[in-house]
Amino acid sequence: MPHNAIRKKASSLSGITAPAAPRINAAIRKIFLARLAETSNVAASARAANVPSAAIYAERRRSPDFRDEWAAALSEGYAKLEADLLAEAMQSASAQTSDAMLKSRAQKHRLALALLAAHRMAVKGMPPAAKIIAPAEDARAIRTKLLAKLDQMRAHTETKITKIDKDVE
Repeated sequence: MPHNAIRKKASSLSGITAPAAPRINAAIRKIFLARLAETSNVAASARAANVPSAAIYAERRRSPDFRDEWAAALSEGYAKLEADLLAEAMQSASAQTSDAMLKSRAQKHRLALALLAAHRMAVKGMPPAAKIIAPAEDARAIRTKLLAKLDQMRAHTETKITKIDKDVE
């Protein structure tokens, strides 16, 4: 389809909005969170709960309680992953282990370690990033503080420029 035709099609559809993702009921939440705690895999957990991942993510954005439960389940999943890695690392390879098997295990370990590093906040039981970000009602106070800091920096810079100008004269 030519670019202009795509643009016309998009503009003709601009009044149409996508349907909102359905709310997630308690039974679906329970299945999803249990699977997430086992696997640390959102897509697989959504499939196990028979809901689209988009609906799960939409519910996480809507519900602070679900966001907290998600973080706890993910933390548990990564703790299990860490424990599994440690247990496997403690096992020694037998003389009958093939090079291909050793390479496969090493690759799996590298991937698992990368995942753990990417999600170390969840593994360490720290609050999710959404909890660290200030709530919307604090946005005005933060903005006020930032503007005050910028004014202070501007005044400091102007004082230095004035001092340099006097030194040059």
